[in-house]
Amino acid sequence: MNYLPGSVSLHTWGYHHGIHPKHWKYLNPTCGGKQQSPIDMKTSKVKTDTRLWKFDFSKLSTSKNVKFEITNNGHTVQVRVISHGLEVSGGGLPGTYNVEQFHFHWGSEDKRESKHEINGKHFSMEMHVVMHFDRFSSVNESMNITYGLAVLGFLFDVGRHNHKFDEIITHLHDIEHKDDHVILTSFSLTSLFPSTDCFYRYYWSLTTPPCFESVIWTIFKEHIDISEFQSSETVPTSRKNTL
Repeated sequence: MNYLPGSVSLHTWGYHHGIHPKHWKYLNPTCGGKQQSPIDMKTSKVKTDTRLWKFDFSKLSTSKNVKFEITNNGHTVQVRVISHGLEVSGGGLPGTYNVEQFHFHWGSEDKRESKHEINGKHFSMEMHVVMHFDRFSSVNESMNITYGLAVLGFLFDVGRHNHKFDEIITHLHDIEHKDDHVILTSFSLTSLFPSTDCFYRYYWSLTTPPCFESVIWTIFKEHIDISEFQSSETVPTSRKNTL
């Protein structure tokens, strides 16, 4: 349910266009699994796990001159890491994970919504930071391996203006067509994050085909604020979704 300016590319799976999610299993049998994401997280059923220590985001904060490329991939706005060294560990992960990209999920202007829900409530937008186990070279290589992928999920509320996202949002009009891409000015990825001390953890799947059940999901309890203006800027004109 993401919108991108100028994108007319058609895909076999979709939400409002293409094959509806309940029929994805006919396109990809793995989408018929028992552990399919996203989910509605019922806080009354959450259990504390003392093995889930804080994340180590030090490599995200200290890496210098990291290059990012913002791209219209025909599904969504994706920001790809085009330099090395962005590593994440801790947080109960079984090892070190390398950040490959992050992207956004939102709805239409009249129905903005996140992928995940909390107690049945959607949020204005959701950001996914996609990482692969450092034993593998890429997301594609590790996506069918148990715990091969880890995704950090951040939910958004409409509130105050968030200048940390200006570098991304101001370039959206430069990527109005599929495959358009622009190099961003270097910034610290953790500058986009809210407090990361508390989070929800579950082990399920990619949220789109091929729906491999290989993902360690982390959804942070603290949300990111963006202004109404910024939220409207992230809702261009043609609808698709991604990982």
